[in-house]
Amino acid sequence: MLSAELNRILTRVGPEAPIGALFRRFWLPALLSEEIPGPDCPPVRVTLLGTGMVAFRDTQGAVGLLDARCPHRLTDLFFGRNEQGGLRCVYHGWKFDVQGACLDMPSEPPGSRMKENIRVNAYPVVEKGGVVWAYLGPRDRLPELPDLEFLSLPADHFYASKCLMKCNFQQALEGSIDTAHLTFLHRSLEPMAKDVFAVGDLQQFGDADGAPRFFCKDTDYGLQIAAQRNAEEDSFYWRITQWFMPTYVLVPTVPGLVCRANLFIPIDDENCWWYRVRYHPDRPLSGEELAEYSSGGLDYARLIPGTYIPEGGKANDYLLNRNDQRGSSFTGIPSAQLQDIAVQEGQGAIVDRTQEHLGTTDAAISRCRRRLIDAAKALEEGTEPVAASNGSLYRLRAVAMELPREAEPEEAARRHLVVQS
Repeated sequence: MLSAELNRILTRVGPEAPIGALFRRFWLPALLSEEIPGPDCPPVRVTLLGTGMVAFRDTQGAVGLLDARCPHRLTDLFFGRNEQGGLRCVYHGWKFDVQGACLDMPSEPPGSRMKENIRVNAYPVVEKGGVVWAYLGPRDRLPELPDLEFLSLPADHFYASKCLMKCNFQQALEGSIDTAHLTFLHRSLEPMAKDVFAVGDLQQFGDADGAPRFFCKDTDYGLQIAAQRNAEEDSFYWRITQWFMPTYVLVPTVPGLVCRANLFIPIDDENCWWYRVRYHPDRPLSGEELAEYSSGGLDYARLIPGTYIPEGGKANDYLLNRNDQRGSSFTGIPSAQLQDIAVQEGQGAIVDRTQEHLGTTDAAISRCRRRLIDAAKALEEGTEPVAASNGSLYRLRAVAMELPREAEPEEAARRHLVVQS
């Protein structure tokens, strides 16, 4: 368990909060590229780390991410007209480019130079991997973009999506590094129609052994988490997960199958976006794979059309079906993603960690919390996070594999963990 004070430190993301300051040292997903699909398309509201912003794509296709309020009378720029190289406030016509410079001030007299001294705060952005990445920290500390493998792949090799989670980011993150829950929460009571977890026949060992042994290794980028389960009499089933600072997780898959990345991005203290990326280093994703990801199924939660909000939620018990729970699904909730959302939102908007009772399979959870809190405190004392300035640390994979019992898992899996340039 955590003390109330440490739980407060761990979960607050505002600009004055220690974790909020830490996150502002990293590039973070602000929105999907598809949300601003073309030049002069409608602007989009964005809230990141409790900061309200507006995103737009100008006439030349450049992306701007500005503070939400016009500096004139502080009205919401979301209502603005995206036209001819800038976003024009509908209140009095002030117009701003993607860098935040005021281009036009038609409510002032001809010849006025007032616009030369007016700016709206614009955040640095990079568009890559189907995502618009933003940096909200000090401009003299601009970090390297995390060199996650999917960011360098052709567009047809990856699929990026997101959905809303109505809980603190840390609950979502902890669910993704918690290998123990796979035996229970995601268990099918009948043969699965699809290998949605990309582990093939190894799934049988995950179903059979619900008490994995954890081995956590501190790294400059975060944690390498190895979970060992019994397999055959002479072998173990290993899942090696990568947690990258601040909230990125690579989920283990069998080498050669589709890789999986989860990024949990705080909207504010009580809500986050779950960015989910599926990618294959060596081939385009198939039509069948893309159909599963985009329409929802065993793996993906169905979204309310035109939104990034799951159809299942607290109001309808996450589409729980008790008949399915008796006969086909451990939970009765229809998709693996919605199962995660149900239990993590079910902890409350911000879970009271003073009341929990952790066990041996929570080793990675405890270590992740401590690493984040320690990094936030170190930043307060002037020590910058190492990973923020070294994007190459993110050039890794996660792996699921069966190994002989005498094998050293990290050594045996090494050729699969490091992304070759």
